[in-house]
Amino acid sequence: MILRYALPDGEEKRFKIEKEKITIGRGFKVDLTVADKLASRLHCSIESKNGVWHVHDLNSRNGTFLNGAKIKSAELVAGDRITIGGTDFVFERAAAKGTETVIRELKNEMDGGKGFKTMLIEIVGSGREEKGKKRRTDDLISS
Repeated sequence: MILRYALPDGEEKRFKIEKEKITIGRGFKVDLTVADKLASRLHCSIESKNGVWHVHDLNSRNGTFLNGAKIKSAELVAGDRITIGGTDFVFERAAAKGTETVIRELKNEMDGGKGFKTMLIEIVGSGREEKGKKRRTDDLISS
């Protein structure tokens, strides 16, 4: 997941959440430091439990807001706006892999000895449709 936000000068930033739990605040012992006088040193945390993301206020002085409502703890979904002091963060899904990345990964698999047909079966499934009809993967492969 990603937090998108703007610095006081208007420059847009993106913070990639790479751990199960991060902390946000004005202090230096947090994962994401914000230059906002209204933010507490340790303001809030964002964490994932069983694939569900939550934001928790950490007894901040001015509160944590989710989509305009003051919260103590709340579930997050993509597109939610978290406000800390005067700073808004938009909670977003990480971008999907680009075409060049996918092609490079496929090439590496093939260089490692995996065949195109095997990779195609892994992507589209075993060739069995819902109602038990066998789908021919050969028809999907151009000669």
